[in-house]
Amino acid sequence: MADEANRTVFIELQDRMIETTSKFKQVQNQIRTKEGEKKRAFLTLEELRQVPDDTNTYKSIGMRRHLLSHRNALAHYG
Repeated sequence: MADEANRTVFIELQDRMIETTSKFKQVQNQIRTKEGEKKRAFLTLEELRQVPDDTNTYKSIGMRRHLLSHRNALAHYG
């Protein structure tokens, strides 16, 4: 009887561990993705700071490109 109770508790703990490990890996992937986005935004901002204020800048949204003022582009990535 005690063995059966221990087995049940073990299985429950094992299931929780598997679920927690899965969630942890998912969060790690999200962090990795966000770090890449942050780096890309930083590099874009650095490039935008080097262009003159009257330069046309564009932002891709899907298949379209939208014209942004230089100031709006800096605000978007900064």
